[in-house]
Amino acid sequence: MDLEKALAEYDFILTEAAVIETLKREAEIALHPELVNALLIYDEIGRRSIAKLINNFIALARDIDVPITITTPTWRANRERLAAVGEVRDVNADAVAFINEIKASWETWRDKIIVGGLMSCKNDCYLPEEGLSSVEAEVFHAWQSHRLSAAGVDFLVAQTLPALPEAVGLARAMAATSTPYVISFVINREGRLLDGHSLAEAIAAIDTDLEKPPLGYMVNCAYPSFLKAEREPDAVLSRLIGFQANASSLDHDQLDEADKLQADEVADWGQRMVALNRNFGLSILGGCCGTGVEHLNYLINACLQP
Repeated sequence: MDLEKALAEYDFILTEAAVIETLKREAEIALHPELVNALLIYDEIGRRSIAKLINNFIALARDIDVPITITTPTWRANRERLAAVGEVRDVNADAVAFINEIKASWETWRDKIIVGGLMSCKNDCYLPEEGLSSVEAEVFHAWQSHRLSAAGVDFLVAQTLPALPEAVGLARAMAATSTPYVISFVINREGRLLDGHSLAEAIAAIDTDLEKPPLGYMVNCAYPSFLKAEREPDAVLSRLIGFQANASSLDHDQLDEADKLQADEVADWGQRMVALNRNFGLSILGGCCGTGVEHLNYLINACLQP
């Protein structure tokens, strides 16, 4: 099953809860200062920890027989960062192979596991002023887009994008591959990209710029209340396909400065997420910073109620 088919056939599609934050709290795991979790695929403990997390997410989806999207640990595995640390292995392809091994282990149910090749902006996801121009971004992100596509992901996804120009360039780079793709923005509590653009402006800019537009758009790394869905025009809601929400309603700068895990009540988080699904048609739901299996369980129990 590919993502486009899943979106057409299912009103609810599960995705992951926080991966990097969860790994960060494991005593035996050391995240790389530049590549974050990418190199854990070469470490026995790292592979085991990532596989355990992902298999736990997949088990939740299998138990209710809905599709799930899983992403590769390649959020920061762009060519510049790999070169800066002297990494010569094909990290992106190896990460895809690792996730596909996990997928294959689910045997007859594996068709409902949809693998996304994960990318992001070049610099800080919370500082839009550090974003690339669209021209710079197209060149910068082309290498990783093609690596992930060639390695056999089901779709490409660029997450936590704070600024429109770089998102446009990223979309161009992904559109140049043979693989469908998704763009996911990070928004502030007024429902706007961190560079001030509205979702309507951002979606229209990308859709009109490309002959091969994204399959859809998502929001991640924000609390569900930040998306003011009731204010958004149909042109936005018809293109929004999902939300991976933070557990905390704090602003991004507050979360960045926090020295311990921040989270609101799971029920408040979950009720807001379920409303986005039922009232506004966002199909792909999951968690970002601070979330865990308990958040996914809430979604499953609520979204499947008549």
